[in-house]
Amino acid sequence: MGQPISRNTDEETRHGSRAASSELPTMGPKRSTRTTDSPAARATGNQVQYLIAWVELFGSGEFEGWQTMMSFLGFEEEFTSKTQCRKALKYTWVNIIDFLVSVKTDGEPYFFANQRQLGRYTLSTRKFFPKRLIPKGSPLRILFASINT
Repeated sequence: MGQPISRNTDEETRHGSRAASSELPTMGPKRSTRTTDSPAARATGNQVQYLIAWVELFGSGEFEGWQTMMSFLGFEEEFTSKTQCRKALKYTWVNIIDFLVSVKTDGEPYFFANQRQLGRYTLSTRKFFPKRLIPKGSPLRILFASINT
């Protein structure tokens, strides 16, 4: 009849044989070469400076820190709970880096009209602050916004 049908797979055809295909690099996620997984160890120098300034000014989640942050943001009313602070901050759009700089320099923080304007500004100026650096319960976490443009 005719010649025998070759049953080579596409991989055998590309690489010559099955033995050669076993020498290909393995697929999957790359392994991390980091020696530590601490968030502060992955931060840049500026980010660490901002984080230190934040903790010195506002602490890591005590109510007094929330009240201090609210006064720096320009809220004049007296808040009696963290929940009241969270509700007041729900539609407050401020770049965190700019906010921390304004606190440090006794300036006024710039507020954006909406989340989209904040996102555009943050992307154009590259003033990002990683959420992983802020302790859970810290008032700074409430200022984080998703950047969708």
